[in-house]
Amino acid sequence: MARKRISPAAATPVAAGSARIETAIREQQRRIAAALATLDAAGVEDVHGARVAARRLRSMLKTFRPLLEPRHARLYRAALRSFARALGSTREADVRRAMLVSLARADKGIMPADRRRLGVLLDDSCIAAREQLRRHLAEHDWNVLCRALERYRAGSALFPVRDVELGEVVALVALTWRRPVRLLRKQPQDSAELHELRLAFKHCRYALESVADVAPKASARLLRRLRTAQDRIGEHRDTQLVDHWVRQNERALGRTLVARLAKDLGKRERSLRRESAARAGKVLDAWAAWRDATRRIRRGASRDRG
Repeated sequence: MARKRISPAAATPVAAGSARIETAIREQQRRIAAALATLDAAGVEDVHGARVAARRLRSMLKTFRPLLEPRHARLYRAALRSFARALGSTREADVRRAMLVSLARADKGIMPADRRRLGVLLDDSCIAAREQLRRHLAEHDWNVLCRALERYRAGSALFPVRDVELGEVVALVALTWRRPVRLLRKQPQDSAELHELRLAFKHCRYALESVADVAPKASARLLRRLRTAQDRIGEHRDTQLVDHWVRQNERALGRTLVARLAKDLGKRERSLRRESAARAGKVLDAWAAWRDATRRIRRGASRDRG
């Protein structure tokens, strides 16, 4: 049955599902707008928060695509991708500094002079990344991107469908689980599989958060397991990227320090890979419980769609 698209100007009551989607999207739009206003002086957590908001919003636009204006949503997602990528180098430099400083402090075999040399190089890397970001913020392309983000945010053109019930929203959230369930049943162990699973977990988690009050006990359990698995896999991925950076900078760091850091990072990587696989394995049961707990409301949505 074709969905009726109603003019935003029409004085029509907004159904619970439509209101839920718009509220969730508007919140991430608000966070991105706030970040844009202060990005030139943003701290570590500010940059991270801005990237997370962009990822959340891109994920929502994908999950709820059947209920949004297609062209608007597609172009919006492309702009959000560009926004998040612009902050990527700054975020990577911050994560790298935090991880290596912590490892160097914990390893008593690393000499004080080596720690100082490492600290200087890491600080210089963070400063360079922020200077690069500030230069980018002054460019014409960035101003064009900011105008595009504001244009996509303004008004209600993104939300032409106003009669979506909550069950339909939950049904769309359930569809996001096709990919991670397929991956989980293979019991992923290697780095590439775990990274792919992490991306799928993010998408599922962002979708689930918008309907967490539906079957709250099952949702809370599933969200906890998703966050834990996602965090461990993310730490594993960060460790691999940091190891690559260390090896690339052998000339500046010195062979002895690189060998010591590579040993510490290798130990950390192996431990995180095992923990990531174990944590991921616990998600499947929690997902099955959530699926069962939401079956009735999703079945109702299927009947309504005809």
